[in-house]
Amino acid sequence: MPKLLTTRIPEFDPKNLIGREQELKDLREHLSNQQQVVLVNGMGGIGKTALAQTYATFYRKNYEHIAWVQQTSDDFRQDLISAEGLLDSLNLSTTGTVEELFPKVINKLRSIESQPNLLVIDNAFVSLTKIKDQLPKQPHWHILITSREEIAGFELKELGFLSEAAAIDLFKRHYSLTKLQNADIAILVKRLDYHTLTIELLAKIAQRKRATLEDLLTAIEKDVNANVHINHALSDEKVERIRSYLCSIFKADKLSEPETYLLKQLTCLPTEFHTYEILEELLDVKQEFDITLSEILENLKESGWLIADSKNDSYKMHQVIQMALFTQLNVKLDDVDFLIENINDKLYLDDTKDNPIDKFPWIPFGQTIEGLLNESTDDRVSTLQNNLALTLGDRGDLQGAKNLLEKAMISNEKNFGEDHPNTARCYSNLGLVLQNLGDLQGAKTLLKKAMLAAEKNFGEDHPTTAIRYSNLGSVLIDLSDFQGAKTLLEKAMISDEKNFGEDHPNTARCYSNLGLVLQNLGDLQGAKTLLKKAMLAAEKNFGEDHPTTAIRYSNLGSVLIDLSDFQGAKTLLEKAMISDEKNFGEDHPYTAINCSNLGIALQNLGDFQEAKTLLEKAMVSDEKNFGEDHPYTARNYSNLGIVLKDLGDLLGAKALLEKAMISGEKNFGEDHPITAIRYSNLGGVLQDLGDLQGAKTLLEKARISDEKNLGKDHPSTGSSYHNLATLLYELQDYQQAYSLIEKALEILKNTYPEGHPHIERALSWYERIESKLNN
Repeated sequence: MPKLLTTRIPEFDPKNLIGREQELKDLREHLSNQQQVVLVNGMGGIGKTALAQTYATFYRKNYEHIAWVQQTSDDFRQDLISAEGLLDSLNLSTTGTVEELFPKVINKLRSIESQPNLLVIDNAFVSLTKIKDQLPKQPHWHILITSREEIAGFELKELGFLSEAAAIDLFKRHYSLTKLQNADIAILVKRLDYHTLTIELLAKIAQRKRATLEDLLTAIEKDVNANVHINHALSDEKVERIRSYLCSIFKADKLSEPETYLLKQLTCLPTEFHTYEILEELLDVKQEFDITLSEILENLKESGWLIADSKNDSYKMHQVIQMALFTQLNVKLDDVDFLIENINDKLYLDDTKDNPIDKFPWIPFGQTIEGLLNESTDDRVSTLQNNLALTLGDRGDLQGAKNLLEKAMISNEKNFGEDHPNTARCYSNLGLVLQNLGDLQGAKTLLKKAMLAAEKNFGEDHPTTAIRYSNLGSVLIDLSDFQGAKTLLEKAMISDEKNFGEDHPNTARCYSNLGLVLQNLGDLQGAKTLLKKAMLAAEKNFGEDHPTTAIRYSNLGSVLIDLSDFQGAKTLLEKAMISDEKNFGEDHPYTAINCSNLGIALQNLGDFQEAKTLLEKAMVSDEKNFGEDHPYTARNYSNLGIVLKDLGDLLGAKALLEKAMISGEKNFGEDHPITAIRYSNLGGVLQDLGDLQGAKTLLEKARISDEKNLGKDHPSTGSSYHNLATLLYELQDYQQAYSLIEKALEILKNTYPEGHPHIERALSWYERIESKLNN
C-alpha cells in the first residue's frame, strides 16, 4: 500500500507559510498529543487550505499513510470514494454505488495496522456530521479538517487574520518591485482587512501591471483584469478579473431567503463589529420569514459569512466578502429601505435640541451606504447625502460635505425642480459649506436662491423663510454688506420672535447673527446686548458644554474685546475653547477660531507669549484644514503677525502680514473692508521698519477703502484715520496729521465709552500733533 493513498497530495513549502507558525505548532499538538480530530475553521481565502497543505508537507515523514479528500458536494461519501487514486491504493473495485463502496473504503482505512496515518478533509460541509462517527479513529488516524462552517463534534481551531507585519511580508513574497513602499503596502493590506487570498492576488497584479497604490485600492470595485494564477485548494486557478473571482469564492447560491435578505442589509454596514443591540435597532427581519434576527445571524456565522465576537455579542462582515456579495446579491435600494430610513434618522440634526457630537458615530454607517448607492438619484439617497453632509461639516470635513451636497442638489433639481423645498434645502446647506470654505460669492448665490424659494413656497413670515434670511445674512456679513445683512436678520428676528418667542434657539441664532452685524457697523453696545441674549438662551436650551453655546461665548467674547473688556472676553473665550476641544478636538476649525480669538484677548492683556502660542496653533490648524489662501488662515496670519510685532519680531510680522494681504486681495479684491484691515496692519509694520513711503501707500489704501465701504463715521474708518495720522506725524506733515487725528478722535468718542483705550491713545496723539503745530 503506497504512502500517498490519494494521487494528489498538495504540497506547500513551509517557508512560504507567513504568519502561521504558531498555528502549525498548535495543529501538531492537538493531533499528536491530545489525539483530537481538528477542524480548522475560518472564512474563505484566509489560508485554511494552505495551512493544511503545509502541515501535510512538513510532517509527511511522521506518517505511514496520507490521504487528501476535498469535499465538493453535500455528500462526503461520494467525495471520499471519488478521491483520485484512493480506491486503487486500497485495492478496491471502482465499480459500485456509494452505499456499497463507502463502507468498504472506511473499513479498509480502519484496518491499516501501521500508525499514525493522516486524513485531510478540505473544504468540509456541515453535512460531514452525518458520518463523523464512521471516520477512522485515533490513535491510528489523525484527521485534519478545513471548513468555512462550524461543524459540531470536532475540536475547533479558528484561523484568524494575519498581523499587519505578516500581511506586508506576504505581499512582498509576491511583489519584488520598489514602486510600492512598506507604508503603501500597509495601507493596502489594512484596507483588505488582512485577507490572505486577496493580498496575494493584488500583490501579483501589482507585480504584473506595475500598479499604483490607487489602482490597487480600487481594483476590486472596478473588477480589474488580473490575468494571474492562484494556488487555491488542489488546482492552479487563473484569475481573469478580481471581483468576479472573489464572487466565485464566496458563492451565495445556497443561502436561504432570510439569510439572503439579511446579508443584503449587512453588506451596507461598515465592515466593523456591530453589537446585536445595534443590529436589532437598524435591521429589519420580515415577519413572514418566521425566524428571528438572532437565529439568522448565528446561521450566517456558523456558515462562515460573518465573524462573531461572543464576548461583546457582536458580528462583523469582512470587507472582501462585502465587496463580493454586494455585486453578487445585486443589492437594490428597496432591499435596504428600512436601513436607510434608520440611518437618515440617526444622522438628522435638529439644531433646536440636538448635539452634533451625538451624530458623529453614525457617519461611517452613512458613508458606507452612500458609497454603495451613490449613483442613485432616488430621494432617499439624496436625503442621506444631505444629512451625512451636515454631520461631516460639523466634524470639520467641509470638502466631504460639499461633495455630498452637490450630488444631493443635482438629484433634487432633477426630481423636484429648483423651487422645491427639498432643492432649496440643498442650496441652503451647500451655501453654508461654501461660506466656510471661503467661496463667499458662490455661497451668496445659492443662499439667495434658497431664500427666494422659501418666500415663494412659504411666505415671508414662515420659520423656514426666517432661517433662509438668517443664513444669507451671515454670508453678507462676511462680504461686508452689513446693511444688507442687517435688513435680512431683522426680518428673521421679528419672524422668529413672533413664531417661537425670545428664548427659542432659532430666535437666539438671529440675535447672534444680528449682533455680529451691529458689531461690524460699530454699534458695540447694541451688539453686546443681542449677543448676551443669544448666549443666555443657549445656556438655557443646551447647557454650557454644547457646541452652540460655545459659538455664543465666542461671539460675545469678540465684542468684549472690541469694548476693551479683555478679562471678560478671556473668560468667555476660554470656556468656548475648552468646550470645542472636548467636543471636536484640537484640530477642528471651531477650535481654531476660539484659539485665535483667545489669543487676541491675551495679546490685549499683555500676555504676548501665550497669545503667540495660541495663534500659532490656530494657524497650523487652518493651514491643515483649509490651505494657506483661505480667509480663515489669512486671519490667523494677520493676528499672529500683530503679536510678533508686539514681541519685536518685525520681519516675522511683515512676512505673515504680507501673506494675509495677498490672500485678502485674492479672495475679496482690493476695495474690500477685510483687505483694508490687511493693508492697515502691514502698513503699521512697515512704519516700524522705517519704510514710511511703503507704509503710507498701504495706509492710504486702507483709508480710501473704509471711507467708501463703511462710511466716514465708522470705527474702522476712525482707526484708519488714526493710523495714517501717526505716519504723517513721522513724515512731518503735521497739518494733515492733525486733521486726521481730529476726525479719528471724534469718531472714537461717538463709538466707545469715556476712558476707552482707543480714545486715550488717540487723545495722546492729538496732543502730540497739536503741540508740533503750535511750535
